Amino acid sequence: MNRMNTKTTITIVGALVCLALATNAVMAQQAEAGKPRREFKGPVKVFILAGQSNMEGHGGVKTLDRLGEHPTHGYLLKKIKRDDGSFVVRDDVFVSYQKADEKIQRPLSVGMGAWGADWFGPELMFGIEMGDHFKEPVLLIKTCWGGHSLYGNFRPPSAGTAPYETGYKPEEICASYHNMVKEVRECLANLDTDFPQLKGLQTEICGFVWFQGWNDMCQPGDDIRQQVYDEYCPTFVHLVQDLRAEFKVPNLPVVMGELGVGGEKVDKNMLDFRAGQAKIATCPELKGTLGYVRTAPFWYRELDELPRNMEAEERRVRQAVAAQLKEQLKDKPESADPKKMERLVREAGDKALKGDAAYQKAKMESDSHVCNWYCHYQGSARVCCMVGYSLAEAMKPLLQKVP
Repeated sequence: MNRMNTKTTITIVGALVCLALATNAVMAQQAEAGKPRREFKGPVKVFILAGQSNMEGHGGVKTLDRLGEHPTHGYLLKKIKRDDGSFVVRDDVFVSYQKADEKIQRPLSVGMGAWGADWFGPELMFGIEMGDHFKEPVLLIKTCWGGHSLYGNFRPPSAGTAPYETGYKPEEICASYHNMVKEVRECLANLDTDFPQLKGLQTEICGFVWFQGWNDMCQPGDDIRQQVYDEYCPTFVHLVQDLRAEFKVPNLPVVMGELGVGGEKVDKNMLDFRAGQAKIATCPELKGTLGYVRTAPFWYRELDELPRNMEAEERRVRQAVAAQLKEQLKDKPESADPKKMERLVREAGDKALKGDAAYQKAKMESDSHVCNWYCHYQGSARVCCMVGYSLAEAMKPLLQKVP
């Protein structure tokens, strides 16, 4: 009987895990669809969730079990995942999210993130907590686009023209703001058709949730960077004021999440940008109606250590293979062709990694926590859930203050 190498085994196991997760999500939706429709009394509590890619949602379902290891909030996992491995589908919380290739209009569960059934965003825990908070049904309207900035794409009309050259085309300025308003209005206008469970109910826009910042932090050049950072707070105030006027909710509660990628030990640009964001917490124009959530503390040690360990093992293997191959071919024609040598070394390294037990072990450990880019909080479902949960916790006391 032939034995599969470690890499092959891990690849097959990984594929089966992803397939099982996607299947569980679909089966959960189908199971809920067969239940008797719940009768609601209004009004429907509506929340607008806006931002860029981290609001779109890059929390990987395959890392969700790490949430259960959280030292104080591990219990949240049971609100998402049942003991049999299936995912909870809320029958009292609904999501509207217009993606580029799909329009999501269904009860809240996993699979409402950027890339299909295996991903989710802060809407998951935020929606679960809001569903637990209200007797009335809850509707989350996600309006978010990866790579969109506040100083450009989301720039609100009342902020006026930036006092510096943004680098955006005129038609790009304010475009995401207007698209956000458009999608919210369309969702509410078509509520009876798109959400028959809510047919005939009145709606109440209860809150605005903002989770954004990466492009405002890293995109500006040296000549305008500090201006963008300094302007973030007043521009956000304009954003809130414009939305309040647009939807005629003068004291609309607002919560925003800090850009916490990398945790507390980050570079100067990130620290300077966070300082600009933090001014919003004490902004007099939003006093009593705003909750500011620090997300850097949700970053945890394994998100740094495990990818580094894997990269160190890969480097060890590739360096050893490169040295060995160059020695073997030093007197042969291949050694005189740099491009060919580069290809041969790369291919030999790829092959060696498949059979290297130490590398495969490090990779498996890293993959259980990390499944996406650094700018997406490494794809950590644990971080994503803590962000959503904390945004909801910040929102709850504000809801009690609304007259």
